[in-house]
Amino acid sequence: MKVAGGKDATAETPAGRETAAQGDEAAIAHAAASWFAHFLEPGATAADESKFRRWIEADERHARAYADIERIWLGAGMAPQLAQAQPLGRRRLLKNGAAGLLLIGGIGAAAWQTTRPAGDYETAIGETRSIALSDGSTVELSTSSAISVNFTPQRRQITLLSGEAFFRVAPDRNRPFSVITEDLVTTALGTAFSVCRAGSSVSVSVAEHAVEVAARQSRQAVEAGYSISYRDGVLSRPEATDIETRLAWRQGKLVFISTPLKEVVARLEQWRRGRMIVLGDALGRQPVTMIVDVRRREKIGQILEEGLLVTVTDYSPWLSVIRQR
Repeated sequence: MKVAGGKDATAETPAGRETAAQGDEAAIAHAAASWFAHFLEPGATAADESKFRRWIEADERHARAYADIERIWLGAGMAPQLAQAQPLGRRRLLKNGAAGLLLIGGIGAAAWQTTRPAGDYETAIGETRSIALSDGSTVELSTSSAISVNFTPQRRQITLLSGEAFFRVAPDRNRPFSVITEDLVTTALGTAFSVCRAGSSVSVSVAEHAVEVAARQSRQAVEAGYSISYRDGVLSRPEATDIETRLAWRQGKLVFISTPLKEVVARLEQWRRGRMIVLGDALGRQPVTMIVDVRRREKIGQILEEGLLVTVTDYSPWLSVIRQR
């Protein structure tokens, strides 16, 4: 794994880099990432912005390279923590360049100090936690997760506010045990199961016995060894799932089998601070089969380099870029 260094051809970058020769697309992408990382941190000066503007305007490829990184950062694959953040620092449009580029200033660490919904129990990024509830049930929270608990004499209700949780439910025929996520209700039928929120979608995976999943006018029974998903108001049919693989995070592992690299990176980002950007659509679609020990999350870049033909470059604590080797 590399820490950003090198040179860029048309203008000095924040780290003192200058782009090598014209036509060196890798060096241009390298400089663009360096500039982007620089403006994530507080303290950028007017002189920095002036140098950046000159660099952008010197070659349309510079604007394209910067826009590519910006698009990925702000796009659908962006980390949930940043998606939920309020606007931070300085955000304005550079109107004179080859493209209208959003200059994001001073986000840095503050982007991950967000207003995630507060729950009765929660975990930080990279943390897991086991909780014993008052009824004898247990909950295991995955990374960056939160739940609220509402137990009454008539019912046991959990609201999953963020992330993922695995539930092992103590039997009580007089008090049904339900997990609520938005307008989806999962009711245990004497069971062990997980519920996961990822953006606007929810998935339920059943390890033992069965659950009933209800959303609006839809209702499905899901047996052990099956998963179901809910997105945009549509409840899928149950699908056979390797539950041990799906819930490997409980043992500190993430298992990927022929999973596109872009999806692998999105999952890994849930376990570490900062963004990992995959450069190139073809690379993002590359199937990956590997097991990642999330307890070594500070070595994720190194793990990817060891298992794949990629180079991972760290430009700041908040930005790493993955390229084809």
